[in-house]
Amino acid sequence: MFLKIVSIIGSLTLISRVLGYVRDLLIARFLGAGLISDAFFVSFKLPNLFRRLFAEGSLNSAFIPVVSGIHSKFGKKKSDEFFSTIFSLLLSFLFILLIICELLMPLIIKLIAPGFNQNPEKFLLTVDLARLTFPFVVFVCLTSLVGGYLNTLGKFAAMAITPIILNLTMIMTLIFFFSNGNQIHLSKYLSFSISLAGLIQIVWIIFHLMKNDSRLNVRLPKFEIITKPSSEIKKFFILLTPAIIGNGAYQLNLLIDMILASTLADGSISFLYYADRVNQLPLGVLGIAISTALLPILSKEVKENQKKRANQSISKAIEFGIFFAIPAFFGILFLSEEIIKFLFFRGEFDISDVFLTAKALVALGFGLPAFILIKILVVPFFANENTKTPIQISIFCMIINLVLNLVLIGKYLHVGLAIATSISAWINVMILSYFLVFKEKYSFNESILKLLVKVLISSIFMSAILYLIMKKNILSFVGLEILSDNILLLLSILIGIITYFFSSYLLGVEQLYDRKWNQKSGK
Repeated sequence: MFLKIVSIIGSLTLISRVLGYVRDLLIARFLGAGLISDAFFVSFKLPNLFRRLFAEGSLNSAFIPVVSGIHSKFGKKKSDEFFSTIFSLLLSFLFILLIICELLMPLIIKLIAPGFNQNPEKFLLTVDLARLTFPFVVFVCLTSLVGGYLNTLGKFAAMAITPIILNLTMIMTLIFFFSNGNQIHLSKYLSFSISLAGLIQIVWIIFHLMKNDSRLNVRLPKFEIITKPSSEIKKFFILLTPAIIGNGAYQLNLLIDMILASTLADGSISFLYYADRVNQLPLGVLGIAISTALLPILSKEVKENQKKRANQSISKAIEFGIFFAIPAFFGILFLSEEIIKFLFFRGEFDISDVFLTAKALVALGFGLPAFILIKILVVPFFANENTKTPIQISIFCMIINLVLNLVLIGKYLHVGLAIATSISAWINVMILSYFLVFKEKYSFNESILKLLVKVLISSIFMSAILYLIMKKNILSFVGLEILSDNILLLLSILIGIITYFFSSYLLGVEQLYDRKWNQKSGK
């Protein structure tokens, strides 16, 4: 069951990431990396930050364990009532938040992009774009809550499709309006399309909720619910607040990067954005898919006091993360410039932008395995309804990230910000692992270390093949020297993947798929 869920979520997320690449390719082509693109990415980052903090991980981390307990104890009717109450509370809060943020948007932009204050044109454009994108927050947070409830019912596909809706809406907007020729107008149309996509997402997810015979009764929350909340609602809010920071450490680190990057030259924010988008492909497909699939399974095992099986589940999830994250990092390390050139080198995005973005990508690539492992390692805490520990660790690592940012930005500029993010992520992984083992009493399988060694050997062998193809032009010996750079890159990636899987198989990594464990996880 676990592998089936991961494959469904991973496949749909992969489709979304491919469409996201098409979206970013068009943005790079029409907006490039400069004043207008920086303004757009800050305006896009603001609702995305709220989405990552309040929606994707945090809501589900707090909501799923509580609603799962209600469902198992009292049945679906009670869980529907609890879900409707939380939905109504969230809608009321988000509506008030929307009004406040729309009114205070100039102040918010001054806080998250202080460097823009020196350029009135850039600042005012960012404020206008942010006001157009911010309604997306309301729709996406509600969508995430409904999707989390569907996940507890064993329905994962509908929620996994919602990012595809966003990307398709933005792509259609870019294609339809690019002939306008005015970059400022295009950026405004694009910003509005983000909120429009959010509206489509919430309609889509509620439709699927109704298909599963679940009742959603939206009503104005009673005053007593806030002043005298039930034990379940109280538990939800106790879990939610620390989960927001604990599950959003990576995004908060990126926000710090953006604040500091706004003080650098035009394009710095765009370089970090494009690099992060490439880095997010394996992070989104693997990290989010594995953690989303793991939380309901682990919550159930914890509720049933099946400690041994819970240990096995978290260890297997870590193994899956390692198996795919390590070679992805090596691939980024050896092919960063070629990847950025292939993805974005066209239109307004010139060769200088390629080199500056590739440097940031390498720096973020070093933290890629850590970013994925964090997504997995926080799940046991949330399954045990312990959100204090992740929040304390996240705050500590954010302080480290900020200090490293201030130290590295002077010499390495935007690349220094990416380096700091990766270092703080690895520190986060080490501390989370320590607390899981010595405080939460989880025990990791010895097979993790054995797998890591095998994966490193296979990844190094894969990297050697990539080096011979891309740097030493070894394919010229078989008459393939006339291949274009793009064809050569795609062929190299294909050969690298085949090399990695073949060498992993020879080293015995096929034992990663444990049929017996997989069947047990589905019970």
